[in-house]
Amino acid sequence: MTQERHADVIIVGGGPAGSVLAWDLARRGVQVLLLERARFPREKVCGDYVEPRGLRILQAMGCLEHLEPSKLLPIARTATFVEWECRYSGPIPSYGLREGLPAHGYLIPRERLDAAMLDTAMRAGAIVHEETAVTGVSAGPAGVEVTAGRGPGTTRYRAQLVVGADGVNSVVAKSQGLSVADPRRTVVAQRAYAVAEGEIGENGVFFDESLFPGYGWIFPMAGGRVNVGVGLLSETRRRRGANIPELFASFVEGLRRHHPRCAAFNLCSQPIGGVVRTYGAAGRNHFDGGLLIGDAGSFVDPVTGEGITPGMESALLAAPTLLSALETGQFDAGGLAPYEAAFRAYFDPSMIFLDYCAAILRNRHLARPSLKALARGCDLAQADAGFARMSGSFFGGQDIQPVGILGQMWARIIQDVLLAWPRFLSGVTRSSRRPSGTSPGDLIEWQAALSRSALSDPLWHARWMIDVQRQLAGLLATAARTRRDPRAVGLLQSSLSPAWA
Repeated sequence: MTQERHADVIIVGGGPAGSVLAWDLARRGVQVLLLERARFPREKVCGDYVEPRGLRILQAMGCLEHLEPSKLLPIARTATFVEWECRYSGPIPSYGLREGLPAHGYLIPRERLDAAMLDTAMRAGAIVHEETAVTGVSAGPAGVEVTAGRGPGTTRYRAQLVVGADGVNSVVAKSQGLSVADPRRTVVAQRAYAVAEGEIGENGVFFDESLFPGYGWIFPMAGGRVNVGVGLLSETRRRRGANIPELFASFVEGLRRHHPRCAAFNLCSQPIGGVVRTYGAAGRNHFDGGLLIGDAGSFVDPVTGEGITPGMESALLAAPTLLSALETGQFDAGGLAPYEAAFRAYFDPSMIFLDYCAAILRNRHLARPSLKALARGCDLAQADAGFARMSGSFFGGQDIQPVGILGQMWARIIQDVLLAWPRFLSGVTRSSRRPSGTSPGDLIEWQAALSRSALSDPLWHARWMIDVQRQLAGLLATAARTRRDPRAVGLLQSSLSPAWA
């Protein structure tokens, strides 16, 4: 039996991006219908970490007040381990610097976070159909038709517009020929929940050669529970023939051996895997009759793989375009193109820089010298709060200034390289367990790594070099247009979403 339902806007997917958009449109009087294939609460592969910009959005929704009573653990400290040695431990450098942002993050399991956000959207007036699996989408300037399996039958939904918020394997994106399969910008991950010895109290991120380019993490929760996982670039997994469950198991064993709080570390859930696609893969996210937001539109940090906050921000950027289309009756791609301009203006200044950094790290031959450089940077950050604030931008920074970062980094690099031979001749590098800076051997190692890359696979190396150069050109062009990071201000104080003012 086929039923038919009508709405102004259909949103496919009830994760953070879909729920924020449903809430924002519904509170403005738009008739919103959200279709979600699962029944909430449901588990989701994720690091579960919500940083200050995301908490600000949850607060504005009135959602955070329903989550905080459940004993969330404020997180304002982090530790960075390189080859299992802690090289930085202290405050998260970018937190507490900007008025209006919390000075901490929270780890909120997605089964709780997503359910609370979806409930907030419903209380705002959005209609939600759970256990509704979308099987087909027909979209055009004249309107949208969505077909979905619901219960024993099929339901046909009609609307003026459709929004894909249905994740990395988006049915909406596939229906419009916008699905992206780029292993260079796809991350595969596995995570589980575990119990440690007491509350760890700080985020831990772990870098070693086995996970390069990627990392392992342990994020704390109240009561000694943690979210533990690993993420690796899909291209690297394929080229190495790496097995993600084996890497995860090895990482857990490493924690037991090396982390002071994890000797009796025990998993309390089954490891589960997932995939995210990062911002470098974001293409044309609008089409006749609709838009893509969240993971469906590749709104994921290229370095950290964090997608909760960017997904929510993409939803807030989409709302004004959808409202304008409903007002003017222009539902074709041209009428929805302002969304493209809005998200590029908002995300490009920071995300293109992060994508450039991620592009360089795609080359596994650079693992050893890169990890040495990371360890050296952590040592500098531990001793210099200013450097910590700047270098911390690479990994979850709240205000990314590419020109300033590159300028300071190159100044440090040039200084370090010029002093390499004097340090070597004076014996400084031999007198300390931790070398005090770059040595001539380090410089040779970089050259050797690049030579091995070129010799082992000349075609891949050439393509990698071209990609890095293309990313650098895009970064410089973006930096020439704007010197500020719009994400530092956010959407609550900007004119992009007027109802937030």
